Order: sequence, then C-alpha cells, then structure tokens
Amino acid sequence: MATSLEHVQHVFRGEEEKKTQGKKRPRSQQTHDPAAPEEPAAKRRKIFTVALTHRMSIRNAFCPRLLCLVGEFLCRRCRLIKGLSPNVPPLWVHKVDMALTVARAQQESFICSGAVVFLYMLCRDTVSAEVASVEELRAVLLTCLYVSCSYIGPEVGYPARHFIREVNRQAFWKRTLNITTRMSQKMLQINISPSVFSQVISDLKNRTDH
Repeated sequence: MATSLEHVQHVFRGEEEKKTQGKKRPRSQQTHDPAAPEEPAAKRRKIFTVALTHRMSIRNAFCPRLLCLVGEFLCRRCRLIKGLSPNVPPLWVHKVDMALTVARAQQESFICSGAVVFLYMLCRDTVSAEVASVEELRAVLLTCLYVSCSYIGPEVGYPARHFIREVNRQAFWKRTLNITTRMSQKMLQINISPSVFSQVISDLKNRTDH
C-alpha cells in the first residue's frame, strides 16, 4: 500500500506543478525575510492561486441543488442498483465532509458549488453503468471525492481513512491513481478555463450525461 500511496502523492505533486507552471508570483511575495520563522510544512495550507472552481461566482447554481443533481446523475448511470435514492449519494459526501471538519483535517467545509461541479466531472468519467451495488458505488464516489479534495481543496493534505470503504485499501489507491492519471488533462482544463467549467456545469444542470 505504501508504494501506491507514494505513487499517488507523486502524481498529485505533478498536478500541482502543472497548475502553477508559468504563473508569476506577485512582487510582494518575491521578497523573503530570513529572520522570519518558517511555518512547519505539515501545517501550511495551499497558498498558490486558488483553483478556478473555488473562486468562480456561479449564478443560479446553489450548492445543495447541484449536489442533488449529482445524486440524480448517479441514479441514472447506475440503473442496476434498484431503489437507489438521489438523496443518498449527497449524504455520503456530507458525512465525509463533516468527519473531516470534526477531525480538524480542514478549517472549513470543502463542499461548495465549484467543488461539486469538479466532483461531477470526475464521476461522469469514472462511475460505470456496470456498478451493481450500493457499496461499490459509494466506494467509487468517495474515491472521486478524495481526488477532488486533494486537487482543489485548500488543505495541504486530507486523511484518506475518511474516504476508504473497502477492507482492501489497495483497491482504493489503485482507483485513485487511475482517476488522477486518466483525468489529468480534464482536471487542468476545468481549473484554468472558464468555458470548460461553464460547459460542465451546464451538462450537470441540463442532465447531459455524455
């Protein structure tokens, strides 16, 4: 498991470099006082330019409604799961978000409109129509949530234990690595392109699942 975790962390670091590559630091940040105490890396939050998905103002797109739309999408996609309510997947997301807050793994809730749109993009390209059980769907959804938090969340890192559902943790890390590698280009595009972001949120609201 350690090898998979290290590989995933390496991939995430590469994604962070892509997001910040070519961006000049403001002049105020270019000076450094050698006498100033260095804050421990483990306590540092992400200080680079905040992800587009977190700072974009979205008209008529309330977060609870968007999360409900993600639940409806998962019900349409996973037709083999009988009796799945669109209200259930959002509860799974909220439960993890609350657990992270209680554990002081995050200073504020990760869930916002931009984060939900980002999560939807990952789910749309990851959740298979062949998913046949609630537990399998929950495992895949929470893996997508972990990638979302790690990629656009404000914290330096998020404890994976809140996202892992399987006894075999290796399955979680393999899925995480697969999503991060496969979705790298799309994650970068939605992060830097307002038009891509607008298209994804339009697909979500119009129920255009392609």
